Amino acid sequence: MKITPSIEQVAAGIESWAQDVGWKTVGVRMSDVYQSRGGGKLIPPANNEQGIQNAKQRVKRIFSLAGPRYQKMADELADVALSAFPKEKRLELEEPNSPELATAKAMEAFGSAMSALTIRCPSATEKLGRALETLQALVPIVEQVVLM
Repeated sequence: MKITPSIEQVAAGIESWAQDVGWKTVGVRMSDVYQSRGGGKLIPPANNEQGIQNAKQRVKRIFSLAGPRYQKMADELADVALSAFPKEKRLELEEPNSPELATAKAMEAFGSAMSALTIRCPSATEKLGRALETLQALVPIVEQVVLM
């Protein structure tokens, strides 16, 4: 079931995304989506180095939610942010119990475990345990989908 995340959840998702890929990537992606929807004054176009820097700073400030001014801007950009998110991050916010998200997490855990086993990493056992847990979490979801 699709839910509408709060602006605080969207802001936390952006922060998490930025930790994974960097604020520059997040700023450029947000700017691209914003500009493709007609643009405006909230996020500048990221078409040169100065624009990229400005977009990065703007997104970071707006989604810090530091005060009512930025809160209002973040509310206006919530749909842009959700569209800019990578699919897995968006699913975590909008459909946290979806089969697609559970499958993606299981595949990610399995890939990580297989990589660790291949290079004989000391944490391979732990990663394999996590992969098994995510696969076991898929069982009720698969049963629910099959019975529909």
